[in-house]
Amino acid sequence: MKKRMISAALVLAMVVPQAATMVQAEEVPTLTLFVDETWWPYDTWEGAIPEEFARRVGVNIEVTRAADSNQLALMVSSGDMPDIICSYRYQYLADENVCYALDELAEEYPDVEFQVDPIYAYVNKAADGHYYTIGCGFSPQYEYDKWDKILTEGPGFMYRQDIAEELGLKFDTLEDLDTAFAAVQEAYPDMTVLAFNPSHKFNWLLQQMGLKNGGYYENEDGQLSWWLRQDGLLDYYKKVNEWYRLGYLTADNFAFQSEDDDKEICVGGKVFANFGYDNHADNYNTAIEENGDEYRFALVTKALSENRKAYNTSAGGRGLYISKSCKNVEAAFKTLAYAYSDEGMKLLMWGIEGEDYTLDEDGYPNFLYDFQGDNSVLQPRGLKYWGWLVHNAIVTSIAEANSESMTAEARRNLTPYLEVNPVIGLIRFETDSDEQNINTKIDEMVNNQQTNIFMADSEEACEEAFHQMLKLAEDIGMSRLEEYANETYPELKAGYDELIEAHEE
Repeated sequence: MKKRMISAALVLAMVVPQAATMVQAEEVPTLTLFVDETWWPYDTWEGAIPEEFARRVGVNIEVTRAADSNQLALMVSSGDMPDIICSYRYQYLADENVCYALDELAEEYPDVEFQVDPIYAYVNKAADGHYYTIGCGFSPQYEYDKWDKILTEGPGFMYRQDIAEELGLKFDTLEDLDTAFAAVQEAYPDMTVLAFNPSHKFNWLLQQMGLKNGGYYENEDGQLSWWLRQDGLLDYYKKVNEWYRLGYLTADNFAFQSEDDDKEICVGGKVFANFGYDNHADNYNTAIEENGDEYRFALVTKALSENRKAYNTSAGGRGLYISKSCKNVEAAFKTLAYAYSDEGMKLLMWGIEGEDYTLDEDGYPNFLYDFQGDNSVLQPRGLKYWGWLVHNAIVTSIAEANSESMTAEARRNLTPYLEVNPVIGLIRFETDSDEQNINTKIDEMVNNQQTNIFMADSEEACEEAFHQMLKLAEDIGMSRLEEYANETYPELKAGYDELIEAHEE
């Protein structure tokens, strides 16, 4: 059955008045945008794609990228905020004292068409019953069902293809990693055998072992438990610790603060294998080729364990918010409305149709550039990353359906192992609540304690540090988080299921 382009009415629709594209230069309002991501690759709204977006809406946009993780909190506490904020910090911003509710703005500006599917309104609803953003990366199952080719992105593991071929290495099972690392250490004693990206750490290994890397998971009896209780989690920590004790991992790697630290040593030819994200092999290879080097990274694209499982419990990630400091609320609302429309999402993520991509007869894009290329490919036109402000799951999941890249192959192979439950992502802790404070303290503790586990000087010390982490989590209040989840989950699930059933009717 042939598929067509996603109808904007199915997700988020926006009609920009023709006059908006003809606004005289002196009449064009300027909006300030703060991106609450220190790693964001762009810090100016320039290039053919963002400039075309601004032209269609009729605004100028000035961007500030977060210098550190504390900047947004200081802005909120001071009340001096930019017009639009892009952030994943729902608890800070989904608040009537901080930002405007989008459903209320829709009533105030009826000429701006911003029709939100009820399921999107539900998953973004704050405690006061309003929604302040549309978190990116979420689409309900009935949207997925419209497309035959869906790709599921996730973490990745890559290795130097030239060295693997030279040493006759293969990667068919998890045990093959141990064999390969030992062989590389012997053949190349001056090379770092293994590295990991500080953002994604060893999530690929967790996935191969069928484990979650945070939040809640649903037991067989339908109850929710915190991820630290998973069976097999100790085996994961012991394996990474073993690699560290054998000298495959360096102590310096655990101090990396930026993804650039990891990319630098990989692109520089100093590392055999790396844990990161599934697009890093294609991305890094672009940079390696530009440097004039001959070696390349290969991505492990298949399952190496029968336990492999991917979890998607997200009801949306970062989103755009209109702050109460906004100087031109109507212009900001028009900007969000177009950004969240089907046309706007695809412009920001894919580029301009006919110039950056074409569509096949089923509505899937064929890119005229390397979609997984590094900044030297993407940044001149401002491609892709501005789309990460607002994209739904479909825009990313079908993007490379026709691609033969390693990234696309890995995502095709991961999709059958995906387990989806967005209702778990609806369990949110209110600002300054006991649950939020417990969650924050546990996360901080785990970030510190798991380094001690990974870098323990013996297997016994590793186990001891792991059990100490569990005890600390209990002392902080892990059981209270589970009680809270199981008190709220049934009602949230009932509401979500009711909307899904209504749509299917």
